[in-house]
Amino acid sequence: MKYRLYKNGSNSTSNVMKEVLKNRGIENYNKYLHLDDSVIIPYEKLDNITDAVEYFVKHFNNKDLITILVDSDPDGYCSAAMMYNYIKKLDNNYPVVYKMHNRTKSHGLDDVIDELILEEPHFLIIPDAGTNDIDECKMLKDKGWEILILDHHEKEEENKYAIIVNNQISKDYYNKDFCGAGIVYKFLQALDDEFWCENADIYLDLCALANISDVMDIRSYETRRIINVGLMNINNRCLEAFIKAQDYSMNGKINIHNIQWYITPILNGIIRIGSYEEKELLFRAFIEQDEEFEYTKRARKEKPSEIIKENIYDRAARLSKNAKSRQDKIKDKCVAQLIEIADNLPDDNKTIIIDTSDILDNGLTGVVAIKIAEKYNKPCILLNKFFDKKSKAIIYGGSARNINHSPIESFKDIINKTESFEWGKGHAQAFGVNLKLEKFNCAKQELNTILNNVVYDSTYYVDFIFNNNEISISDIVDMTKFNDIIGQGIEEPMIAVEHLNLSRDQFEIFGKNEDTISFLVNNIKFIQFKCKDGNKLYEWLNDTWNETDEIDITIVGKPSINEYQGIKTYQIIIEDLNVNKIISNDNNNNEEEEEW
Repeated sequence: MKYRLYKNGSNSTSNVMKEVLKNRGIENYNKYLHLDDSVIIPYEKLDNITDAVEYFVKHFNNKDLITILVDSDPDGYCSAAMMYNYIKKLDNNYPVVYKMHNRTKSHGLDDVIDELILEEPHFLIIPDAGTNDIDECKMLKDKGWEILILDHHEKEEENKYAIIVNNQISKDYYNKDFCGAGIVYKFLQALDDEFWCENADIYLDLCALANISDVMDIRSYETRRIINVGLMNINNRCLEAFIKAQDYSMNGKINIHNIQWYITPILNGIIRIGSYEEKELLFRAFIEQDEEFEYTKRARKEKPSEIIKENIYDRAARLSKNAKSRQDKIKDKCVAQLIEIADNLPDDNKTIIIDTSDILDNGLTGVVAIKIAEKYNKPCILLNKFFDKKSKAIIYGGSARNINHSPIESFKDIINKTESFEWGKGHAQAFGVNLKLEKFNCAKQELNTILNNVVYDSTYYVDFIFNNNEISISDIVDMTKFNDIIGQGIEEPMIAVEHLNLSRDQFEIFGKNEDTISFLVNNIKFIQFKCKDGNKLYEWLNDTWNETDEIDITIVGKPSINEYQGIKTYQIIIEDLNVNKIISNDNNNNEEEEEW
């Protein structure tokens, strides 16, 4: 285990909030903690926004049919729901419909182009996708369709067949950490001015949910401000139901961390592995189409089964939680299988590339790739075979994920520099790829060559380094004041505590699988979970029988406060540790030291 202070860290605990935010790149911490609407960028800074409004108004005034494409992730659902709800707010009888993807993890016009071409041409709005769907847009344009794209993905090449509003290609719109729902919100602000109304802010809760779920960097002042306001004003009944369903886990607190950990995952669960009917029901809940269902509640020990009535919002939340449970079981099984494969790959490979066609459903490649990348501390690409309509051949499609604190600034750019891959599209460190079957081995070799000099440093970046007994409860309290602040880019504080000298009788091993270790220092509980495999401390605790034997360890961990039945426990969750020295005391008081 290696660790170091952040580049600009001073190791000063005189102002913990200021120090941690400085380490995350926030120099003006007072401003960041007290953001107001002055940080909101005018929508006029977005290229093509005026043309987009004129385009929309023309069709709206003509009562032309509008189709909204629902992209298959939480940002796509929120973006499309915001657009749909806004139109219905303007005119509840307006002819607007939505189109869902049939194939899991499809984006943009990918698998819906054939259906659209068969329809009568009308006005198509594509939120959170479409910027790079040049061929598909041309096909629709040639048939007489008019297309508006409201997107945030990087442009791969010019698309002249649609009006595109996109912060990534707008020179004067300096917030690039804004998701598709953010661009939709800006468009709705522009429509507010056009229609002399104030409806856009009604949908800030969905905009906040989308920015959190799409892992936007919240160090952006504008993104942070919009999330703050959105979470303080929950209006959408579907989102309300999800929060209610997860109230116990969220401890009644609506903040970025709790949305990211307890709402986004169950949304992803149903979107990734739910049936088409379940996914469509979820979207109907987001656009607040009131429906009621009969639901048979399972029998319990004290209660027989019963039929109860369930509204669409509670049903969407329940089905999403069930889907997440199914997904976790599938994911854990697949991760175990892929670890067996990865363990047999050459250690000097610079990336892990695996054909998962017989193991993994396409909807789970991204979430599993993250786990594999973290396990081996190197980028991971998981591939599945599919039939490509354009080339009329079976090729690989899949997901690529890079590790945190990677020396590679953009793994996507590396992929697109290769001759082997057809393309990589998406975000810099999390994106989709296409690869011809015959290029599989070439891709591995090419990446090994390109990344030959890259060293994947597994060093932990810590905010503070304490020595032995220096850390106190007041330090823990200061470092746990970040609960409402942490999110993407503002990770919770991490510390190192060096040379903790402990005797065997200070430790406790417990848990269902006897794989949790804890000990107390200065009334602070240090705890490490799931620590059997390869854990030197765990091995020592099981090998030594003398309660006076001693061990010197250094830990890296995250401070926290656990509250149960009104009792607060100040603790540090151990992420990793080093065993520095072992001192064995025999019955004759002789000491034997062993350096590690």
